[in-house]
Amino acid sequence: MAQKVPNFKPFIPKESVKMAVQTLKSGWIGGDGPKVKEFEKKISQIINNKNVVALNSGTSALQLALKIIGVHGHQVISTPMTCFATNAAIAAEGADIVWSDVDPQSGNIDPADIERKISKKTKAIMVVHWGGNPAQLDKIAKIAKSYKIPVVEDAAQALGSQFGNKPIGSHSDYVCFSTQSVKIINTVDGGILATKNKRDAKIAKLLRWYGIDRETRHWDKTFWHYPIREAGLKMQMTDVAASIGLGQLPYFTKLLRHRRMIAKIYQKAISKSRILKSQKILKGAEPNYWMFTVLCGSSRNRLKLVKAMAKINVAEDIAE
Repeated sequence: MAQKVPNFKPFIPKESVKMAVQTLKSGWIGGDGPKVKEFEKKISQIINNKNVVALNSGTSALQLALKIIGVHGHQVISTPMTCFATNAAIAAEGADIVWSDVDPQSGNIDPADIERKISKKTKAIMVVHWGGNPAQLDKIAKIAKSYKIPVVEDAAQALGSQFGNKPIGSHSDYVCFSTQSVKIINTVDGGILATKNKRDAKIAKLLRWYGIDRETRHWDKTFWHYPIREAGLKMQMTDVAASIGLGQLPYFTKLLRHRRMIAKIYQKAISKSRILKSQKILKGAEPNYWMFTVLCGSSRNRLKLVKAMAKINVAEDIAE
């Protein structure tokens, strides 16, 4: 029997294994160590943003961004077309979710409906880049600016994507990436928070580890003291996890190029179909194609597609 082609498969090159072993032997395997700092620096170069904070998950990045904004008791406009984690983070921070409609051709949040849903209680706008395909950030930013509301990008799937000749991670107030096991770059599990201003990144570094300022310790000739001004959480990335990610980064450009090449093959094939359509890509957007979305037109056509894929041993991922 032919081997089934998986939808997602973790990429762990020999470099990741080697670096992880070296870190395990180094004596520093926990958080906020040299490998975490190195990983943050290299990610900052990819997204053209110096304010990068490595965390234990993409969900933590979302929750931490919302915590810094202070959404508790307020409303956050969000999309239902996403992983549960996006909106779980909003609920965990004690805010009400206000659903915005999505563009049925792209799966991304509809800027016009965002504006219709804004109220005096709106504290943030949550934007998801479905499958790594950038949402309409220019229009969303214009709306957010006019109402003075911060934008949080759930870019869990969008590392390497671009919009308007700028990498995702450099547009909005807060951008949250995932480095979970099946993402383009993985740290087994992990996340990244990128902020527009340096102050928010500093707050995030405090809050990711209980609120402790690990760079400012006070010695009273007997004990070290860590001043805590706000109770934080336990969200830091470990050096072992960062090492696994660092081992993959030399392959990043090649991985992106390969995914975009395969996407062109899919698009060419789908263009010949009278039933199937490719996900809409906005002008000025360049997806990383973490996931390739196909529009089927009806549940009957979707079932036909699933059966056709099954015949050639290709796994599928179906969005309702």
